[in-house]
Amino acid sequence: MATRAQAKPESTAPPVRTVRVQQVRSTIGAADQTFTGVVRARHESDLSFRTGGKVVARLVEVGDRVRVGQVLARIDPGDDALAVREAEADMASAEASLHQVALDFDRTSKLVAANALAAAELDRVRADRDTAQARRARAQAGLRLANNRLGYATLTADSEGIVTSLLMEVGQVVAEGQVIARVARSGELEAVVSVPENRVASVRTGSASVSFWSLPGARHGAVLRELSPSADPVTRTYLARFTIRDAGPEIALGMTATIKLAPNDGSAGYTLPLSALLRNGTEPALWVVDRTSGHLALTTVNVREYRQESAIVTGGVNDGDLVVTAGVQKLDVSMTVRPWEAAL
Repeated sequence: MATRAQAKPESTAPPVRTVRVQQVRSTIGAADQTFTGVVRARHESDLSFRTGGKVVARLVEVGDRVRVGQVLARIDPGDDALAVREAEADMASAEASLHQVALDFDRTSKLVAANALAAAELDRVRADRDTAQARRARAQAGLRLANNRLGYATLTADSEGIVTSLLMEVGQVVAEGQVIARVARSGELEAVVSVPENRVASVRTGSASVSFWSLPGARHGAVLRELSPSADPVTRTYLARFTIRDAGPEIALGMTATIKLAPNDGSAGYTLPLSALLRNGTEPALWVVDRTSGHLALTTVNVREYRQESAIVTGGVNDGDLVVTAGVQKLDVSMTVRPWEAAL
């Protein structure tokens, strides 16, 4: 009886996996970005009285230009004036006491020298003189302090600039240190904008220029001076301040300013979906598919810019390469794949 021939074992080669790919196409470079904000002075001073009281005079209005030392407002100096008079009386009393003790010291010194009084009496009178001198020094300091507080009843501008805010009215009682006016100092102007967190890196590295809605055609260079280290808790944006170069008198505070950022790196970039990126250690990488063999190669790249659903990468890939755009975390270099390029 004939026996049935045994079947040959089938090959155990791993199956070819179909993956979605996209052909790399170069772009001219990262697109310019724009942010809208306002023109502000670099330095703004919040001014306040150094003593409390009732406002009796307001001598400026919002928008007024002020000079150094110009009086902005006054509070009622009545109590401080009385304190000065009291300090002056204390000073006069101390001077009189010191004069009397000095005369006693001179007389006692002569009597002790003539052996008419004991030396201990001279020591007592000397102590009285020293006490009177200390009392006069205290009265002098009290008088200076009272005069200073009387001067605090007048608020003056400490720099040249423009009044941008007034937070008091005549008749209002203000506390010591309460902000009542804001002065934007003359000098450098800045464009202040809010930057979303996915644009922070480009703000640090890009070349900036600024234009103004009310000045068509005018454009000035801008330099990033300050970038907030933390995001606003409400808007989740970072405040950036750009110094406006060669700002002329035509640029006014509060004007609408548009910051334009151009990337410093003018080399070509490649726009790819975020789903194509994975991590190779600490560096971003892509899976590149060999068109002939279907083998995979993990290539490290640089990410120039992250966008809403894509990223612009440089280095590691070339025009025409096929990169995997889905399921990149489940691939391995030992796999063979069949590229499938979805219609865009």
